[in-house]
Amino acid sequence: MWGTGIQLRSARDADEFTNHMRRVKDRSGLTYRELEQRAQDRGEILARSTLSDVLRHQSLPRPDMLVAFLHACGVDDEREIAAWLETRSRIEDGTGGSRRFRPRPVAAAVAVIAVLLLVVGVLTLLSGDENGTRAPAASAVRGWVEIRPARTPNLCLTEGRDRSGAYPSAIAAQRPCGEARPPHTYLKRVHDGAGAPYYIEWHHPKHGKGCLTIRRSSPAKGTLEPWDACSRTNRDQHFRVEPVGATPRYRLRPEGTDRCVGIAAEDTAPEAEAIERRCTEGPDQQFLIANVA
Repeated sequence: MWGTGIQLRSARDADEFTNHMRRVKDRSGLTYRELEQRAQDRGEILARSTLSDVLRHQSLPRPDMLVAFLHACGVDDEREIAAWLETRSRIEDGTGGSRRFRPRPVAAAVAVIAVLLLVVGVLTLLSGDENGTRAPAASAVRGWVEIRPARTPNLCLTEGRDRSGAYPSAIAAQRPCGEARPPHTYLKRVHDGAGAPYYIEWHHPKHGKGCLTIRRSSPAKGTLEPWDACSRTNRDQHFRVEPVGATPRYRLRPEGTDRCVGIAAEDTAPEAEAIERRCTEGPDQQFLIANVA
């Protein structure tokens, strides 16, 4: 096991962060093609063209790409890798302009309160308390939200990839909440009126807005992917947010179907994909949804 020995605290922006990445690449002595092959040998994706673009244009890499890059360069100290990911998140969330939505101090306090309330709700859920109140109506949680699978409340529904590698584009998956933004998630009514379904919008500082849409063809059939255009006529983008039971859980149901969104294969591991399938009463199809600032 070895680390880079680089003092990441000195990195203040994407330029300095990618300068550190270039130092790691130079130390490895590997070409872009060799790095790509080493990642492939580990079952990871590290496209040499994308890596070259990141280092040339000095833009922050995706978290999964950063991990694949460090592994390919021979860095396998998990504490070191965690430090790189933490620094990347710090820069992305900082004042350098890489986030479209930065909470102001008051908003940040509201966010802390929201997290505390969520923790209380989860503890009640885990304790089996049957005296709780019914989940609030979906209208109470629309707007900017965080969606967490009920069985894995430390994970958030956010951008991921098909783990089989058959479909390379972004799809919805559960990942550690510290790596979940961007994109930022927004629940928006498709139209006015009681009982109207919702769009699940993703807002990204680089890629813009996308509406989660059920894929109806292979590969990755049944997964949710962000489409640039939201449409009132595309029911694969319309989701009903239904309260479940006496605890603050919700079911996401594609409109006009008898199916529900759940986690693939009832998986509790990070990176597991969200997928549409037959509705059950199982917790793998239930979500915690909380407003965030």
